[in-house]
This record gives sequence, C-alpha cells and structure tokens, in this order.
Amino acid sequence: MKNLQIALPYNIESLFQQYYRQLCLFANNILRDEAQAEDVVQSLFAGLCEGRNTLPKEEDARKSYLFISVRNNCLKQIRSEKTRNRYVDQLDKDMIEEQTVMDAMIQAEVIHQLMEAIHQLPKGCRQVLHMAVFEKLSNDEIANNLSISINTVKSQKKRAIQLLKVRLNAHLLMLLLFLLSE
Repeated sequence: MKNLQIALPYNIESLFQQYYRQLCLFANNILRDEAQAEDVVQSLFAGLCEGRNTLPKEEDARKSYLFISVRNNCLKQIRSEKTRNRYVDQLDKDMIEEQTVMDAMIQAEVIHQLMEAIHQLPKGCRQVLHMAVFEKLSNDEIANNLSISINTVKSQKKRAIQLLKVRLNAHLLMLLLFLLSE
C-alpha cells in the first residue's frame, strides 16, 4: 500500500517556525509555567501533524485558530485536578477575562517582534543588548563578560538602539528603552 500524501493549504513546519515562540509566550502568560506552556503548544502542533485538527485556509483565520486553540488547551490544563490546586487562588473559577487574554496575546506578539529585531542586529550589538535587557547585567558586568571596554559596551548599546529605531515602531522602541532602564 502506497503512502498517500494530502496537499494541505499550509505547511505545518513553517507554521511551527513562525508561531511556536509566540504561542509559547502566550501560553506561559496564562499558565505561568514554561514547561506546561511548551507542552500545550507542542501538543497542538502534534495534533495538526497527526491530522486530529485542521486549520482554516486563510492566514488570519489560521493565526486566530492557533491562539484560540492554545488558550482553550491552557484552560483545560488549568481545569485539570493537578493544576487546579496550584492556581485556584490566582484564577476566578477557571475563567480568564477577555482583556487578560488580549493583553497576553499582544505582549507575546510585541516580545516576539522585539526579539526578532534584536536577532537581526550585528553580533556585537546583539550580545550587548541581550545581556543588558534579558540578563539584566550592568555595563560593567557586560564589559567583564565579553572582555571589552565599558565604552565599547556603551557604544554597542547606542548603535543597537539606533539600528532598532529604523526597524521598530515607536511602541516597541519604548518597550525596549523601558527594559534597558530597569
């Protein structure tokens, strides 16, 4: 018997590459547990690969479907006996207000865009900015870790911000500057 290959209007692997990080951030905002968040997202994509779930043909509808599916699976996870005991004080009887869900989606999207823009920076700028924003290191600590002068750290940060000004909209740039100021 020959293996039949069904032509899908989407490529699951490219969807995984495009949305995995955003969906994990989104799920983590709901579950407050990175490992569980990754499990929920991986389970969704496994279902797509196995044909248990089907996606809409339209791109916007697919994106909405992915986020709604992750939200629903997170809520199922929260309802389960194991996690109910852990989160009962934080959640109001298994309901998450729509505004909280929208905020989590927006936050995941913004962080993803910011991370993508930072990833496109030259290596030196990217390293310095990553250490400053995500590892919360001071200029002195960054200089020591990279064996460079503090002036180089400052100039790399300044160059990174100038490059990001071109690539990011004003809201994302304000978020980055806020993260740098903490």
